[in-house]
Parts: sequence; C-alpha cells; structure tokens
Amino acid sequence: MRSYVYRIRFILSVIAVTVLPIIVTGIVLLKAAEQALLEEKEKKLVAITKQMDLALLTDFDTILREQGLENATREQQIQALNRGLAQLTDQIAQAHPGIGVGYYGKKLDAILTYGPSQDMRQHVGTPIAPNHPGRQVMSKRVQEVVVGPQVRGDIMNAMFPIERNGEVIGYAWANELMSSIDIQLAGMRQGIYSVVGIGCVVAAVASGLMVHRLEIILIEIKEGLRRLSLDLSFRMKPKTGEPGEIFEAINKMASDLQASRSHTETIIHSMESGVIALDHSGCITAWNQAASRITGLNLEQAIGRDYRELFQGETPILQALSQALEEGKTTKDAEWGPLNARGVSLYIKLGTFIWRSPMNEVLGAIIVLDDRSEWKRMEETLAQAKRLAMIGELAASIAHEVRNPLTSIKAFAQIIEEDLPADHDSREYTGIIVGEVDRLNRFADELLLFSSPNEEKHVQAHVAEVLDQTLLLIRRSAARQGILLEKVYGDEMASVLASPKLLKQVFLNILINALQAMQEGGRLMVETKVEDGNVLVSITNDGSSIAEEHLLNVFEPFFTTKQSGTGLGLAISQRIVQAYGGQILARNVEKGVQFTVVLPAKKEVV
Repeated sequence: MRSYVYRIRFILSVIAVTVLPIIVTGIVLLKAAEQALLEEKEKKLVAITKQMDLALLTDFDTILREQGLENATREQQIQALNRGLAQLTDQIAQAHPGIGVGYYGKKLDAILTYGPSQDMRQHVGTPIAPNHPGRQVMSKRVQEVVVGPQVRGDIMNAMFPIERNGEVIGYAWANELMSSIDIQLAGMRQGIYSVVGIGCVVAAVASGLMVHRLEIILIEIKEGLRRLSLDLSFRMKPKTGEPGEIFEAINKMASDLQASRSHTETIIHSMESGVIALDHSGCITAWNQAASRITGLNLEQAIGRDYRELFQGETPILQALSQALEEGKTTKDAEWGPLNARGVSLYIKLGTFIWRSPMNEVLGAIIVLDDRSEWKRMEETLAQAKRLAMIGELAASIAHEVRNPLTSIKAFAQIIEEDLPADHDSREYTGIIVGEVDRLNRFADELLLFSSPNEEKHVQAHVAEVLDQTLLLIRRSAARQGILLEKVYGDEMASVLASPKLLKQVFLNILINALQAMQEGGRLMVETKVEDGNVLVSITNDGSSIAEEHLLNVFEPFFTTKQSGTGLGLAISQRIVQAYGGQILARNVEKGVQFTVVLPAKKEVV
C-alpha cells in the first residue's frame, strides 16, 4: 500500500514538474505577447502622430492667411483647412491600413481633417466632447495613448500636442479599432494554446514512460538527499549497477561538501573585500557579505544572474569581467566609482582573476572589490591642502611686494590732487587712481589672509553667538530678496577653539554666496549640531545647484563661475577652517546646495 502511494505520488509529481512549467510558461508567454503587441501598437500610433506633427510645416493660421481667409467664418475656415490637409492625412492613412489619423484645431475647436477621408469625412467640423482626453493633451502639452470609446468608436487612440511658436494650436491623432487588435490577439492566443496543449500531452506521455524505471531510485535518492540536507555525515547504502554509481557519486559529493563548505564559506564571508565568482558563461555563483555592502545588492538578487544584466551600465566592472571571461586577461587596481550604494558614494578598486580547476580547466572568473572611498577622500584632501599651501606662499609674497608700490602710488595721487585747483578736470582721474589703489589693497589683504589665516589667537568661541552676529549682517539683504532665514541650533553652548573674527568671516562668505545664488528668494537654513566630537554648522540654500564637476573646485583659489569676484572667498574660508583642524564640505541637496563647516568641539569650562 505504501509503495502504491509512493508510486502515485511520484507519477503526479513528475507530471506536475513537466506539465505545469509548460502551462505557466504558456501563460507567461501569452501575457508577454499580448503586452508586446499592445506596446507595439502604442509605439506605432505615437510614431505616426509625431510624423504628422513633422509633416505639418506651418500653423493653421498661416494656412488661412495664405488663402486670404483669416477673417472668414468658422465653417469656411474649417473647410479651407480640410482642403489643405486632407491629402496629407489620406496619404498617411493609406501608408498605414486600418489606422485613422487627423488634426484637431484648438482655436476653431473642431476636427479639421480625418483620414481616410472617404470613410471619416462626416466627422470634420465637429468638436470633441468636454471630457475627451484630447483636451488634456492640449492643456498639459503631453502625448497620451487612451483606449476606450471615442469619436470613431472603441479604439486605441494616440494623441500628440502640436506646438508652434511656444503655443499649442491643436493636436494630431492616430487610432486603430480595438476590434482589429482583438482579432490579432485571438489568433495569437489560439496558436499559443495549441502549442501548450501539445507540449502538455507530450510531457505527460514521456513522464509516464520514465516513471516505471525511476520511481524507486528517485524515492531512495530523495530520502538520502533529505538526510544529507540535515546531516552531511550521512551516507547512502551502496548498490550495484547505475543506481550504485549515482549513490556513490552522491556520497562522494557529500564528503567533499562536508570538508570544504565550512572552511570556504568562513574565509569568503570573513573577508572585508567583496568577492564575486562567475562561471564560464558569466553567471554569478558566489557572493560574499562584503560584496553586498559595496554594491548594495543582496545575495538573493545576485546569485544565478548574468553579470551583464546585474551590472548593466557599470562600464569598469563590465570591461574587467569581459576581458577575464572572453580574453583570459586579468585586471589589477582598476577604479570603479563613484558608486552610489544605499545613498553613500563609494570608490572601489577592483581586480579580476581566472578561476581554474585543479586540472587547470577554466571554470570562470573571480573579481575582488576593495572599498577605497576613505583613501580617495584623504588623497583629495591632501592634494587640495598642498595646492592651497603652495598658492598661499605665492599669495603672501605677491601681496607683500604689491603693497609698498600701491602705498606710494596712492600718496603721489593724493599729493597731485591737493596741488590741483578744485575745478580742475584731472581731479576726477586722481580720485579714480586712489579708489583703484584701495581696491587693490583690499585684494592684497585677502591674499595675506589666505596665506596666513591662523595669525589670530585661538580662543573659545561660541558657535551660536558667532552665527547670530553674522546673520545680523545679512538679515536686511535677505529680506529685500524675499529670503526666509531659519536657524536650528542643536546645542546653544557648543564652542570651538578659533578666532571669532575669522570664524565670522567664514560664515559670512558662505552666507553671501547663498544670497547670490537665491536671486528669486527661497529659504536659507542654518543648523548646528555636535557629532563625534565635532561641531557641524550646515548652511543650506534653495538656490541653483553646483555642477558636479565644480564641487571639488569651489574651494580652489581664484576659481569662480561669477562674472565679478576674485574667487578667494571660499578658498580663504577653507584655509581658515583647516587652520583650526576642520574642513568645509559642499554637496548638492534635493533643492539647492549645502555647505557644512566641521570644527573640533571644545566643551564649555564651567
């Protein structure tokens, strides 16, 4: 009885395993084919509407003016436009049998032409219904594909807004009867049903023929594998013939797995580097926890997938794996990044290796990923600091050399001005000389401040107090621009060791840049918090964002995208903050730009 139950169960299982996938595949194929057909219809209709838009070389008013009918009655204008456009729409309709096309005029609120005209001319001159989707197409200026009852009947209708000189003058449409589409779908379904039915019958018959011989072996193998899944030390009883070879292979596999699984998995998952293994076809077979952390993809998302699909668009890793699998070339120290994994930008160093068996057979490739983000940031910071130091030394020497001649020029100009009569024309030029010399002196002061920002004494400065004093300086300008100032102080008593005067200069430079970026008003947010022993001051504006390629350059001396300005403001601010052991970070946020000043915190002495 028990054997009989096993036999029936096995037969049903085999039939289910062979037939059900065919049925499921057929259903999936059917749905996919139906969807593909509908999408192909939509793309075709949209393409026709775009073709009609391009074919209309002018606007409707120009056509009427060319015929001298700009002041004619609505009916006369409709008929004139129909005569001028009917041939065009008929040609397009003739090129696409079964498709209805036409133009609708927004100003005349009427169908101007409907091809093929021999079948649809009765609709010319009639307006569309108030709730017709064509009105939304004209008002929203977006193309749309709608299925449902409309002027022609139950149709799939693609509509495309026609714009001329920045104004929507109407829309073009292309539609096809759903009854025609349903006929095509019905024929496709019948073919798929026939193939699936034949496949199911063949699979069921083949399954029945195989059951008699395999049922007992499969039951024993099933039981043995079940035991092995629970305990790799279990071994199946030896048998003779082909089943014995299968049992022996399973026992050997269990021994090998027991010896290597723990060792290999422990090593791979303990590594801080991401390790990914692929077979010779490019299918991923191994994936450790570090790879998940670096790429943001978990094990379930990666195992069994083709690397070309998984890493689509990521050129460095695709190129490295392609060279390894197709050309047998390994890669060392290639860079991949910045990679946005779970909202964090990572810079990855990758290397590939050929995966070989003990018999030197090529089994696939292995790629190792190392997170070098911190190294990258340190390199960039060090390089910028070196550049700033070199430019600072040059700036100091230039400023010192320039100041003495400027003082002499100013003094001589003032002496000349005193000797000139009050109404002498040259007094205007001496005044210009003095003003320009003062401007150059201020520029020299900026250079000196850039070269030696830490000459001021380090005292305990309350960040909130310095910010309040700085915000007072820009409050009136912000109000005139319609800018709303908001401040959120996480710790009113947070303090740092710095010069309040220079710290105020840092905040003022950043705030002035924010005001200049917010010409149309908005919100300017100033926030402070203490985190990991540092005081963070974030200034976020709603102005235009900074180009990504400029984010690392905004702190470079003399770098500016403005027509006026020296480009020293942010560079001086960065030098000041670095002199106090901190740094300034810039990044684009969802709306605007955020500058964050990071300084080591100093606790208030009570």
